[in-house]
Amino acid sequence: MKNTKSEVSQQNANEVSKQGFGKEEIIIRENIAETPFQIITVKDESFGVMGEYRVTEQLSSAKKVKEELKKITWNRIVQVMMIMKNIDEKITNKIEKE
Repeated sequence: MKNTKSEVSQQNANEVSKQGFGKEEIIIRENIAETPFQIITVKDESFGVMGEYRVTEQLSSAKKVKEELKKITWNRIVQVMMIMKNIDEKITNKIEKE
């Protein structure tokens, strides 16, 4: 007797679970409304990013990172300006190579 497609999929899922392939790290990305920032959470640690650039230290919760990123400090302003400058340089270099 042939198995249906859904039965085969379920069997494959069960085999993967038994073999331990589900042990990859889960990465959670959370956008912070009205900001250019995101919170990345891996395991029990979170940090803030702007695009591909990390802007905070690792903290014990996403809530703490969100509070940190919502603070408008001179340090944060300089960070954002430097990130924007770096992005602009990458775009300019890419255009010049074409």
